[in-house]
Amino acid sequence: MDLITTYNGAIDALVAVSDMPRPLLHVHAGMIIYLGCQLLLGTRRGSLLAVLITVQLALAHELMNRAFHGSWRWEDTSRDLVLTMFWPTMCYAVSRFRRWHWSRRGQGMMAKTPKSLAAVAYS
Repeated sequence: MDLITTYNGAIDALVAVSDMPRPLLHVHAGMIIYLGCQLLLGTRRGSLLAVLITVQLALAHELMNRAFHGSWRWEDTSRDLVLTMFWPTMCYAVSRFRRWHWSRRGQGMMAKTPKSLAAVAYS
């Protein structure tokens, strides 16, 4: 038994044990990989490195599927990648937006803060 057949058999066993449809397993797998990477790497929320590792593992999974089936199944492959990467990408995007918003808000607050008496006296 080769690696590709063993891998596909393990995926089939996981599907059978979980009693969930494959698309839902892709959603869960994407989040498990993303959050696991953040925990292991000790990165903050919205880690680009965690997203990139999740993409790499999703692509590796699709390459294993391609090797097992002997050809690309583009409809299945594209759907799997979208489902796997949707929530990790959304978590990253929301975190980046919040950081950008906080930095803008912080700059606006700095301009609006009153100067101390010493700063006014020496200006």
